[in-house]
Amino acid sequence: MQFIIPNFFNKVDTVAPKKLFWLVVLTSMLLAGLMQYIQHGWINPDTLLYFEQARLIALGDWAGAINVFNWPLYGACIAAVHKITSLGIHQSAQLLNMLFFGIATASFLTIIQLAGGGTRVMLAGTLLLFGGQYLVGDVLEMLMRDEGFWAFYLSGLVFFIRYVQHNKINDALLWQMCMMIATLFRIEAICYLIGLPLCLLLMHELNWKNRLLDILNTYSVAIFALIAITATMIISDNLSMRNFGRLQEVFSLNLYQEFTLKLFTQAQIMSSQVLGKYLEEFAVIGLLLTFIYVMIVKIISATGIFAAIFSGITLKNHGANIEPKAYLVLKTTMIIALISMALIIIKVFVLSGRYVAGLSWVLLALGAFYFAALLASKQKRIALIASLVVIALCLGLVKNILPKRQGYNYMQEAVAWLNKNNTQHLPVFYDDPRLRYYANLSYNGRWVDNWEYVTNAIRDKSIHRFDFLVISHKKNNPETEAGMQRLLPEYREIYRTNSGKDKKSVAIYKK
Repeated sequence: MQFIIPNFFNKVDTVAPKKLFWLVVLTSMLLAGLMQYIQHGWINPDTLLYFEQARLIALGDWAGAINVFNWPLYGACIAAVHKITSLGIHQSAQLLNMLFFGIATASFLTIIQLAGGGTRVMLAGTLLLFGGQYLVGDVLEMLMRDEGFWAFYLSGLVFFIRYVQHNKINDALLWQMCMMIATLFRIEAICYLIGLPLCLLLMHELNWKNRLLDILNTYSVAIFALIAITATMIISDNLSMRNFGRLQEVFSLNLYQEFTLKLFTQAQIMSSQVLGKYLEEFAVIGLLLTFIYVMIVKIISATGIFAAIFSGITLKNHGANIEPKAYLVLKTTMIIALISMALIIIKVFVLSGRYVAGLSWVLLALGAFYFAALLASKQKRIALIASLVVIALCLGLVKNILPKRQGYNYMQEAVAWLNKNNTQHLPVFYDDPRLRYYANLSYNGRWVDNWEYVTNAIRDKSIHRFDFLVISHKKNNPETEAGMQRLLPEYREIYRTNSGKDKKSVAIYKK
């Protein structure tokens, strides 16, 4: 039995790479669609920004869209799909999500091929990707800018590797265009645009003149864009870097201060309140070591334990069986990703797994090579391990596509119940922007603290105009419950929905 799975993968070698490629890409798009279907309309809080931005762009109100969020490409893409297909904003974003993930998967497989991988390596990489619990199981279901970043970031890597291997100027131009578009989805992509061409300095088979010429080719479009932006600002008195959205975060004269201010501030607090005067000089290094630990944990959780282990072994073996030029590009990409992650965590003391995705995709590609080698092994023990890994990844894929647990859509359930029972259409107060969206009400901004939004409405007495209050509660925040009883005694709870683990709930109050 333990040889069944490896034997199957050995037979995969007889499949034409092109057929497997398109089969996997089509499957990835269907998988993205299925991930959206099982949400039953659930959205991430940030998604509201993009929906409102897309709505305004579709109406031609670009100024209003920029005011909502000053990085408008994702919203513009949703608006374009909405205009072309006449689908709703939500459905347009879902269709775009499928398209972007299809492009990302196609680019991922192409990177594996450019690195020398055949059908077995492609299928191994597909299993590592589809069975992952973060990129596919968590982020893919969200309608976010990340999928657009994935698509163009990986496409950029494809063209860069092709340029390094074949030295065609079209690839150099396309690499820059893709990575610049990726930057318009997530600003950290500019790190790759700036840093990746420097790996050409390590191409020792070329003389220095050719190395510098290659670097110039891979910077050409970016240099032209930078000159155009600078010239525009010089010519126009009304333009400044502030008009170019989040680019001002990169082209700032106070970069060092911006990136280290919070670090030194928090280190001062740690030295005075935690370490004391005898250990205070270790505060900064203590925080940095903590950041390294956080980065390691985030990398493993975002990439998946198997892919992280397999890629680590591939790196330890110095990229055996991987085309050397492609391996150099992928290693450089990893270094840039690690630097980018370090800068983010130092600046804001937060490192979401989504910031690790750029590194995770590369680790998945590298891990696929060692995983494929395991699957080709004739040794019983290794074949058994490979079989168990395949089973675990398949179970991970099944978990990703299973229907969501009871209570996952508890917000929608609360709104649906109220719509059914509010037959007189009495005015309703919602304390969460998503609740307003589920109730088909217009966007009126985004706020971080729901209870603060409620107390502001109590303070200005506007809340008393509503017959129903729909209020979010958290188990670890009991003051909200107490505050409702103390500040709004004229309202009584009539219905409540709970999340799957009862950590969150939505209560409906009636005057």
